[in-house]
Amino acid sequence: MRSILRLALVPLLVGGAARAAPPVNGEYDSPLGRVRVAGDGTTFRATLLVPSGPCRFTKGEKVLRATLLDDSLAGEVRVCQTGCAATEAWARGVLLVGTKGLSGAVHVAAGCRAPIGRNGGIAFTRAPPPIRPAAGKPPPRVRPAPATTPARSATERARAALRDGAAWLGEGNFERARARFEEAVALDPGLPEAYNGVGVTWRMRDDLRSALEWYKKALGVDPDFGDAYYNMACVYALSGQPALALRYLQIAAVNGYATAEGMGEDPDLASLRDLPAYQALVRARM
Repeated sequence: MRSILRLALVPLLVGGAARAAPPVNGEYDSPLGRVRVAGDGTTFRATLLVPSGPCRFTKGEKVLRATLLDDSLAGEVRVCQTGCAATEAWARGVLLVGTKGLSGAVHVAAGCRAPIGRNGGIAFTRAPPPIRPAAGKPPPRVRPAPATTPARSATERARAALRDGAAWLGEGNFERARARFEEAVALDPGLPEAYNGVGVTWRMRDDLRSALEWYKKALGVDPDFGDAYYNMACVYALSGQPALALRYLQIAAVNGYATAEGMGEDPDLASLRDLPAYQALVRARM
C-alpha cells in the first residue's frame, strides 16, 4: 500500500456482501464531448452524441468499449493524439463507476499527448436530465452557478490538517489522524490526499471496505491522483479479488505510480505474485 507514509501492513479480507455498482447506462459529458453509454450489464459502448474539444471525431462514432467487473469498467477509450505518428488511438484504461460519473485513467504510448490529465486521468460526468416545462408554459431560465473555489484561509487550514493527519499517522494514532483528514475534507473537498488519508487510517484498522470507499472518493475528486489506484489494487489483492487488483495495479504501473521494486516488496500484493499477468507487469516495469 502506498499512503502519505510507507507502512508495512498485515493482510485481512473484506467481509460482507459486495455492494451493487451504480447504473452505467446514460449520457455523460467528457473531454471528447457528450456521449451515450449503453450496454447489457457486462459489456458497454459509448457513442458520441455531440462532439467537442480538440478531437475531430464525428457524431455516432464509438469512443469507449469496456467490460464491467464489480464497479470497474476496463477496456479502451478512443483519443486523439499529438506529438507522435499516430493521430488517434484506442488507449487502455480503467474507469470507476460512481454516482456522479466515470473516473479513472488511460494510458497512451510514450511521447504521445492526448486530451487527458497529466497522469492519464479522465472523467465522464453524468449529464443532468433535461428540464421539461409544464404544458403551455415557457421553460424556466436556468442561470449557471457561479464558479466557486475554497477560500484561501480554508484551503490553508485544510492543508494544515492534512499535515497533522500525516504526523498522527506516522505515530500510529489512526483515530486522531482520521479526524484531521476528515477535517481537511470538510474544509476543502477538492483535496484527494485527504480522502486517501482517511482510507489509509481505515486500512490500518483492517477495515478494507471503508478504506476502499475513501480511495474511490479520492479518484472521484481527482482521477489523476495515482496513489488511490495503487491503494485500491492492494485492497482488492488482500480481499481475494485478483482481477480487480490487476486492473488498478496495471493503471498504477503503466502511468508511473508503481515500480517493479516497489510492487515486489509490498506484502499487500503477495497473493498476486504467481499470476502470469502480475509477472508480466513487473517485467515490463524493470
